[in-house]
Amino acid sequence: MTKLELYEISETYDDITPEECDEVLSTCGCFNLRKASRAVSQFYDEILQPTGFRATQITVLFALGEAQELSLTKLAHMLVVSPSTLSRNLRPLERDGYVEIVNKGKREKSVTLTEDGIAALSEAKPYWSKAQLKFTSLIGDDRWEELSERLDQTVELIRR
Repeated sequence: MTKLELYEISETYDDITPEECDEVLSTCGCFNLRKASRAVSQFYDEILQPTGFRATQITVLFALGEAQELSLTKLAHMLVVSPSTLSRNLRPLERDGYVEIVNKGKREKSVTLTEDGIAALSEAKPYWSKAQLKFTSLIGDDRWEELSERLDQTVELIRR
């Protein structure tokens, strides 16, 4: 079976074999990138556990630490998440006093780190550094540098 035949949409499930399913799973860009992403997130989450933050929350805090203040739209774009996902990620950070969401007009909101957020980020940074060092030690600095560049390129290509 050719790859073209494999990707044709079947009218019924009767034509799908276990081998075809295996081929799809082994070649699917979405599945394989998400699988790798989940594994890396779990790896970081384990090391970040003493901070009370998950990897997804730490990246939000670091993004805000870099920019000081961002519109919710710009932050969502920067993190490559939907507005609803960003809202879910911000809710506990706002509840716990790490970020502040401010109305900037009728339809625009921005988010900033609070004093507590800056302090928490400072306390969490050594745990993130430990996770990053362990991660790059496992996969290799050169491999990570190349992979990071390719992932950035992938995001750019997909967003066109």
